[in-house]
Amino acid sequence: MFASAVLGSGLALLASTQLVAAQASLNLTLTFYPDEDNTCSNDASKAVSFSTASYPIAQSCFNLDEIFANNSIGGFRNMSTTSLSDEGIRWAITNSRAWDPMGNYSHVRYEQLDPTGEDDDGDDELTWSSRRVNLYNGDDCLQASDHGEDLDLYPWISWTCHSTEDDHCRTAPYSIKSFFILPIDSDDMDGKCLDFAVYGAGARSLPHAFGALVSAIVVGFFLM
Repeated sequence: MFASAVLGSGLALLASTQLVAAQASLNLTLTFYPDEDNTCSNDASKAVSFSTASYPIAQSCFNLDEIFANNSIGGFRNMSTTSLSDEGIRWAITNSRAWDPMGNYSHVRYEQLDPTGEDDDGDDELTWSSRRVNLYNGDDCLQASDHGEDLDLYPWISWTCHSTEDDHCRTAPYSIKSFFILPIDSDDMDGKCLDFAVYGAGARSLPHAFGALVSAIVVGFFLM
């Protein structure tokens, strides 16, 4: 009887651990770093993170200066037609106390692993995710210009691929002000997925391996 109870407890603990691991693999996490060096700093005390396991039913935009303000620890956005439903997007915030409203958050680490493990099969082929993420230099997920309406707008940046375990820091040609999350239907998963793809203002899609290098070129383009 005692052995059966121990075995039952052990199986329950294993199942719970596997459930937590499975839920973690479904997470989308965006970690933003201030522009104090040329990459994402190893000093995690300066980084702020947004993480969600939710899949929104429609496009949902987030302003960094709203979700990280006031020592926030997370939130929920109801996307249903009734207040009684819990259908929407729930998120967690990490280290919001480090948020600097005057900071230049141009470095970002994107984590959205493939829960099937297909990205780890060694063929270097990234797989489609079920959530699209776009980054913007303007509030409310809009493109903006730093010096008035007559100048070119800065580009927006997009992911539709899962990330990999060794995915590295990416650098945008501006301080990131907002991002949106959009569900991707399986019918839209045609061709190659996007991995830090840059659009608008004449920008082109960035290859996975050379994103940081081409980002530097894009920065140079906007400084010319």
